[in-house]
Order: sequence, then structure tokens, then C-alpha cells
Amino acid sequence: MPDSSNMSDMPILEEEPHAESRRAISFPAVVLLFLVLATAAFLNSPYFLVRAVRVAGCRYLSDYEVLLIAAVPENTNIFLVPTGQIERRLLATPRIRKAKVYRILPDTINVAIEERTTALYIPYGGYFIDVDEDGHAIGISEAITDPDVPLVVGVAPTWVEVGEPIRPEYQVSIGARVGAALLRQGIPNISEVDVSSSEDIVVRTTDGIRVFIGGAQEIESRVRVLDSILASIREQGTPVDYIDLRVDAKPVIRPR
Repeated sequence: MPDSSNMSDMPILEEEPHAESRRAISFPAVVLLFLVLATAAFLNSPYFLVRAVRVAGCRYLSDYEVLLIAAVPENTNIFLVPTGQIERRLLATPRIRKAKVYRILPDTINVAIEERTTALYIPYGGYFIDVDEDGHAIGISEAITDPDVPLVVGVAPTWVEVGEPIRPEYQVSIGARVGAALLRQGIPNISEVDVSSSEDIVVRTTDGIRVFIGGAQEIESRVRVLDSILASIREQGTPVDYIDLRVDAKPVIRPR
């Protein structure tokens, strides 16, 4: 008979796992593989490839220029388009104030922008600088492209960099405030805003009328009064030398 005292020294053979256990262990791997393959098929599906990019909100920039700046990748799955990165690229353009890029399933990217409005032009180095209502340079033109936007005079720029305030900042910003107010009111045929004196600003019309508006305080209300007076003068065809709005509620009109 075998010696029972040596039984404890013999190796113990483990039982082979049942088939059910093997299947249970491998099931998560199968699911993971399925998800990977499904994701790859989804991302490479031609159904979600970008086929169109639409642009909205352009007035100064062309659709083509916005598309160049946005640089939406071609032949890309719509869910892989980096909308946030495109928005930041658009906002780095001084002319653009706001930008929103979003997806329209299954295959369209929409680019909506809001541009900064030109409130003034300022001559500089043989060109004309587009100035926004905050006194920032937002573009450069070879000629004045909007006849309803005035030219600022009485100040010589000492520093111009697109996207930055034009120096001297105070005088330019005062002129920009006046230009923006005139533009919001929609007064046509304004040729110049003279800021030689920041407390005695003079606006000139294309038909030779000088408008004394004083400082930039209460500029919105004075511009509304000016709009009414100019409309009446032009309707009647009355030749006028100047309009003095420096005393609130007591405008003075001097005929020629």
C-alpha cells in the first residue's frame, strides 16, 4: 500500500475551467472589439462627411474670405471638425467681433459671424484705416468704400496696428464715438468729423454745412436733433452755413 505519509507532498492538480467560465471571461473583450469596430465604421461613414460650409453675417468680409480664415477641413467626419478651434481662429481676425461654428447634421457646417462696424476712416500712409467705435484699427483700404462713413480729421496718427487702439487714443476714440453715433442714426452725406479740439468737435456734411456739437457728451441726443434738422433743411432746399448744437435744446441754424 502507498505510504499515506507522503500524500501531502504530492502536487495537487487543478481542475480545468469550465467552458462557461471561459466564455464569461472573453465576453467583455468581444464587446470592446465590437464598440471599436462600430466607432471606426461610424467615423469613416460617408454619410457624415462634411459636404457644405455655409457662412452668415458678412458685410465687410466676403464669404470666401471667411471660409479661408475658418479653414474647415475637407472630407472630414462632421463630428471631428474642431468647432472651438475654428471659432478662436475667426475671433483672432480684428474685423470679427463674434463667431459661432456649429454642425447641421448630417453633412453641413454653419459659420455665423458678427463684424465690427467701421465708424470712421482715418488717412495714414497713403491708405485709409477702418476705425471701429472703440477707436481700434480693424482694416486697411486703398480708398473709402462707404460714402456714409465720415473721415476723421484734426488728428495725425502716431501709431497704427490692426487690431489695436490707434494713437493718440483719446482724440481718435472721441471721433469714433461721434462717427458711431452718426452711423447708428443713419444720417447720410456726412464727410468729416473734426477733432482738432475734443471739446469743440465739428461735423461737416458733403453739401458744406458745418455742425458744431461741442464735446462728445450726450452725443446720441445731439445726433438725433441733427438728423431732424438736416432732414428738414434738405427737404426745403434751404442753403445753410452752419448748425450749432452746443446748447442743448436750443439749436442755432445760420443760413448762407
